[in-house]
Amino acid sequence: MSLTFASPWFLLGLLSIAIPIYLHLYHRKTPIRKEFPSLRLIRLSVEFTARRKKMKNLILLALRLFLLILVIAALARPFIGQSASAKATSSNPAASVILLDNSMSMGSTHQGISLFNTARARALEILDQMRPGDKATVGLLNDPGRLLYSQLTWDRDTLKKSVSNAPLSMAGTSIYSSLLSALKLLMPLKTYKRTVYVITDMTETSWKPLIERYNLKDIDPGIDLILVPVGGATPENLAITKLESGAPIVMANREMPLKIDVANFSTRKRTSKLVVSINSQRKYEREIELPPESEKEFSIDCKLTKTGMNHIKADIQTDALPFDNERHLAVKVFEPCNVLIIKSESKEQKANNDDIFLKYAINPLNKSKSNNFITETRTANEAANLDLNKFAIVSMLNLNRLPDKLIKKLSQYLLNGGNLITFVGNRVEPEWYNKNLLDKPGGAYILPARLYKRVGNAVSKSVAYQMTDVDFGHPAFAIFNKEGNGDPSRAHIYEFFQVKPNPDALTLCRMSHGLPGIIEEKRGQGRSMLISFPADTSWSDWPLKPTWLPFLHQTIIAMVTSQELEIGNVKPGMPISATINNKNTQKISMLLPDQQEIAINTSETSSGLTHFSSRDTSQNGYYLIKAGNQILTGFAVNPPASESNLKRINLRKIPRFISMNVDTSKATVKEKVSLLREGYDLSRTALWLLLAILLTECWFANRKTLSRVRN
Repeated sequence: MSLTFASPWFLLGLLSIAIPIYLHLYHRKTPIRKEFPSLRLIRLSVEFTARRKKMKNLILLALRLFLLILVIAALARPFIGQSASAKATSSNPAASVILLDNSMSMGSTHQGISLFNTARARALEILDQMRPGDKATVGLLNDPGRLLYSQLTWDRDTLKKSVSNAPLSMAGTSIYSSLLSALKLLMPLKTYKRTVYVITDMTETSWKPLIERYNLKDIDPGIDLILVPVGGATPENLAITKLESGAPIVMANREMPLKIDVANFSTRKRTSKLVVSINSQRKYEREIELPPESEKEFSIDCKLTKTGMNHIKADIQTDALPFDNERHLAVKVFEPCNVLIIKSESKEQKANNDDIFLKYAINPLNKSKSNNFITETRTANEAANLDLNKFAIVSMLNLNRLPDKLIKKLSQYLLNGGNLITFVGNRVEPEWYNKNLLDKPGGAYILPARLYKRVGNAVSKSVAYQMTDVDFGHPAFAIFNKEGNGDPSRAHIYEFFQVKPNPDALTLCRMSHGLPGIIEEKRGQGRSMLISFPADTSWSDWPLKPTWLPFLHQTIIAMVTSQELEIGNVKPGMPISATINNKNTQKISMLLPDQQEIAINTSETSSGLTHFSSRDTSQNGYYLIKAGNQILTGFAVNPPASESNLKRINLRKIPRFISMNVDTSKATVKEKVSLLREGYDLSRTALWLLLAILLTECWFANRKTLSRVRN
C-alpha cells in the first residue's frame, strides 16, 4: 500500500501549524497579581482550576492542529493504493495491455453464461475507462499466445471491435508468450502508468508452468500486473483425453484394439455413455462409470473394412465444457501385407529350411485370414515368373545367384516403390553380388552396400559379436528405445560379411568392432535393406531372442508406410506441412471438419516435388488432404488434454499479481480500474473527519472548566 497526493503543493500549508503552537505556548495572558486574603480553600481551588485549564488547552491545541492538517490534506487530495500506478502523478496517461484468455477451458459455463463471453465483457469495460492520452493494445492467451496489435494505439473503438470479434480457440493456454510480449511493449514507457490486465479462468494447469519456470518477482515493479478472474467454483467436467489405435499398422478386416481414456475431473462419481463412430456410423456403445478425480482407459476391439483413410470418433454426454466430450482419430487402413520369401533351391535330399525362422516370425501361427502379414516362399526361378508388385515386401535369403529376369524385376520393383530385405550367408558369392546387384546396368544399387570377406567363425563360435551403435531413431529399432522392450545387442553374431555402405545408405547398427551390420538405402520410390548375416541360427542366435520378431515386424511396417503421407497428431492452430510427388500438378486442397474445402498454399522444390502448408487447423475434428479428387491423407485435430482440468489455482500462489475480482465485489469494473489506477481518494474521508473534529473542538472549547473546593 502506498500514499500519494493529487496536489502535493498544498502540503506546504503544513508549515502553518506553527501559528497555533506559537499562540498557545507564547502568546498567553499574563496574570495580574492582586492582594487577596490568605484563605486556604480559595488558594487550593485556584490551583486545581489552573491545572484543568492547562489540560484543556493542550487538548484544544491538538484538535486545532489536527484540523489544520486535515484541511491541508483535503486540499492536497491524498490517495492510497497498492499498485504502481497509484504512486505516479495522477496527470500521467496510462499504457495498458489487455490479455484475454480465449483457450478452450474458457468455453465452460458459469451460472449458464459462457466464461469467454464474461471475459470479453470485462475487457470491453476496461477499455471504456481509457482517457484522452491513454493508449492500449489487446492480446490473446491461446497457444502460442500473441498480441493482436504489435503497437499501442489510442483507437479505443478498434480495440473494442477486436475484443468483440475475438474467437474462442480450441487450443491450450500460453500465458508466458503473451505476457512477455506485453512487458517488452510497456518497459520503455517510463512516463506512463503501465498496466497488464490478464482476464482468465485461473486454471491451475495454465498457471503452474509459468510460476514454476519463471520468477515473476523479477518483473519491472513499475508495471502493474492485474488479474481479472472470471467464473466461480471449479465446474464438474468429464472429458475424453486420449483416443488411439493399439495396433502399429491397421489392416482391412482385421481386429484393431482401440484405446480410449476418459477422465473425471469432478469430486463425485460420474456415469456416462461412451459411443464410438466409424466413418460417421455409430458402431459401439458402452455405459461407463468413473470414480471422483480419476482417469480410466477403455478398450474396444473394432474392425475396419474400408482401405484408405478412416475417421473414428469417440464421444460422451455433454456437460459444462462441451468441446472435450469428443475426440477424433484418423486411421490409414491397408490391405493385408503379402511378403515374398525367396530361398535357394535345395540340391540335397533334406528340405531347405532357411526360411523357417523368418516365416514364422512374420506370421507366427501361419494364418492367412487373421494375421496382418501373409508369407509366401518361392525359389529364385519361381519368383522370376511372379508379379512382384502384389507383394509389399520381398526378402532374399542366402541366395547363391539370381536369374537375370529376376534381377530386372527386382530393380523395377524397387523403383516403383517396392521394398527388399536381403539376408546373406554361406551361399553368397560377394564378387557375383557386387557385379550383378550393384555394378551391372539395370541391377545397379539393388544392394545398399558392397560385400567383402566374411568375419568370424560360426563353426567354432569362439568369438561372439554384438550389435552396437544401434540407430534407435529408425522405425525398425525405435521400439527398443523404450525400457522393457528388449535389447537387440544381447544377440550373439558369430559370423558376418564385411560390407561397405553406399554413399547415400544409412547404417542402422554396427558390429562390436565397428563394422556395419545392417544397412538401408532408398532406391527409387522403394527401400533396400541388407543384413550381413543369415535369417536362421547358422551364424547367430538372434532368431531365438525375443527382439527378433518385433524387429522384423517394425521393419516391415516402416517399409510399408514409408511412402505414405502422414501428418501425425495435430493440436488446434498448429501449422501442417508436407512434401509430395504431385506428378499431375493437381490442385492441393483441404477438407475441414465443417465440410468446407479450402485451397492450400503450394510451392515447387528444386527436385520437382510439391511442398504444401496450412495453418487452418483451428477446428476440432477430421481433416482430409486432397489432390483433385484423390485423397492423399487425413489427420485429426484434438484439444490438449490438460485444458479439460478446470481446477482453479489459489490466487495466493501467484506472486506479483494484484487481483481485481469483480464477481465477488459490489464495486463495478469502472470503480475497480479507477481504484487501481489512482488509488483510494482520502480527501472525502478527510473532510468528514474534519467536520467531526471541528464539532468536537467547538464543544470542548465552550465547555466550562470545573472547579473543585475541598473542606
